Amino acid sequence: MAETKTDAMISTQPGYDRMASWPYFIWVVLLCMFFITILIWTVSMFFNAPLEEAAEWAKTPNPAKAPWYFIGLQELLVYFDPWIAGVIIPNQILIGLILIPYVDTAPEVQGCYNYSRRKFQFVFFSFGIFLWFFLIITGQLLRGPSWEIYWPIIDYPLGGHEWTYPNQILKASQAKLHNLSLPVGITISVIGFIVGMTLPAIMFKKYFKELGIIKYSLVMTHVLLTLGVVGKILLRLVFGIKYVIVTPWFNI
Repeated sequence: MAETKTDAMISTQPGYDRMASWPYFIWVVLLCMFFITILIWTVSMFFNAPLEEAAEWAKTPNPAKAPWYFIGLQELLVYFDPWIAGVIIPNQILIGLILIPYVDTAPEVQGCYNYSRRKFQFVFFSFGIFLWFFLIITGQLLRGPSWEIYWPIIDYPLGGHEWTYPNQILKASQAKLHNLSLPVGITISVIGFIVGMTLPAIMFKKYFKELGIIKYSLVMTHVLLTLGVVGKILLRLVFGIKYVIVTPWFNI
């Protein structure tokens, strides 16, 4: 007996519960859009846009800061070469977001975005968001003249346009930075990458088996790159290490 069109459609449906995106999910998105729009309107009624005075061609402001949504990249320039801070890291973020639908294909958790069903995804994404806003807050609120760290209340009063209290001089960095030798830097980087790729596969064998070697490699590469950014920041701030790998062509 010939299979009807309805039977064919039923036979091709996956064997797990599904929920239509319309109207349930779309309504949630629409309400979030309304909420954010109202929030922005409300904030704009009480606070003016942080615009500075007209630029003078013969005077460069110190510090010269990018808009808040780019100041995270400007803060990264302290720790990385410009091509890494301005090109490689933003592209790594975009590529990671593009790869999400291709590496996260488990049917039993499709449409579920809570912590109980997606612990790893929730923790890693939240960590990335926290890291990005940490860079923005540091660059916007703590960086003063010559891009030195100025602490609110301790170094300068809140609500003003000065980075020091009256009769206090500007800060001048006394930090002595140094680079790791090329063999040491390469050795540390290679060992860290190997350990970072193999240790999670051993500790979380079920997760490794579900993803497979290709998807696992893609996910862990982006995880290690993100952790590498944090590690590089800590090396600079805590140990005074400017670059881990120094070559005539590029520095990391």
